[in-house]
Amino acid sequence: MSTHEGRCTIEVACDESGFVGGSLFGGTRVFAHASVHLDPDLAAELAGEVRARTGAGADELKASRLNRPWGRPVAHWLCGPDGPLLGRAVVHLTDTRLFGLARLAQVLLGDPIPEGWWGADEDHSTWRQALRLDAVVSGLPGEQERRILDGARDLLWLTRSRRARITAESWAAVISEVVDTLDNAEDGLFLAGWASPAALRRSRAYVAAPPTSPLTEPLLPALRWAVCHWSAHGDVSVVHDEQSVLTPGRVSAIAEELEVSHPGRRLAGFVRVDSRHDPRVQIADLVAGVVRRSVEDRLAGQPWATELPINHLVAGGSLFPWYADDPV
Repeated sequence: MSTHEGRCTIEVACDESGFVGGSLFGGTRVFAHASVHLDPDLAAELAGEVRARTGAGADELKASRLNRPWGRPVAHWLCGPDGPLLGRAVVHLTDTRLFGLARLAQVLLGDPIPEGWWGADEDHSTWRQALRLDAVVSGLPGEQERRILDGARDLLWLTRSRRARITAESWAAVISEVVDTLDNAEDGLFLAGWASPAALRRSRAYVAAPPTSPLTEPLLPALRWAVCHWSAHGDVSVVHDEQSVLTPGRVSAIAEELEVSHPGRRLAGFVRVDSRHDPRVQIADLVAGVVRRSVEDRLAGQPWATELPINHLVAGGSLFPWYADDPV
């Protein structure tokens, strides 16, 4: 650590697992963002031990090695509550389906539309709407559920030319067709509200003037959470695995918000690196991958899923309300 104006600077390395690339309703539902505070020499020592125990040699370290049956003892050693990362690592989890539905609620039902680094659950009204929409959609036949989720994805995911992948009218048609098949009048009225004239106006306004930071990237609020979390210990300098979504402007916005919401705290620096060249980021990658896979296995009911305790690593600010354990 170094000092600046009476406060120390704490360097944190970050990486993610489960990158969705803006497509929030397909593939894995678990997005994990790990942040670790490790001395470079200790990180190199831990990475070397993982290589030795898994036979990785000079190959790039990947969490997939630790998630295989023969690699689980190494995952227990590295990530367990008695391991070397206790108090040095934290993982922010996001349920990408609920994240996406909450973003949809913020676009269609909320006002104003937030920036993409703003947490999807911080507007309690739209968050409750998203949870109810998930309950309604989950009860639909598979084809109808898929049509709504695909429509939501395409409504949120703007192209580089600032166009949605579906028109407001097409979205309204999808909702109308599903509403006509519902037996529950209350559910039908609720679902119809997501394609009301006011909702469609908000959708068009979102396309015409989208937020500077995209709403479809769970990495942004996860990074914001990590910066805020570690800033309690000093000014934060972040070393992050390369991700194109982390543009200087978006990172600066997170830094500015931190100084406003937590006076006296600041983001002291931010650099993107190739994870192969920084053992601290490699360890963050391993931790994120192990925790994500553990949560996925728990959701799938795999018998070995609870063998590795991970509560001590999971962020209390995670956007994962169905997580089976109580996060710290």
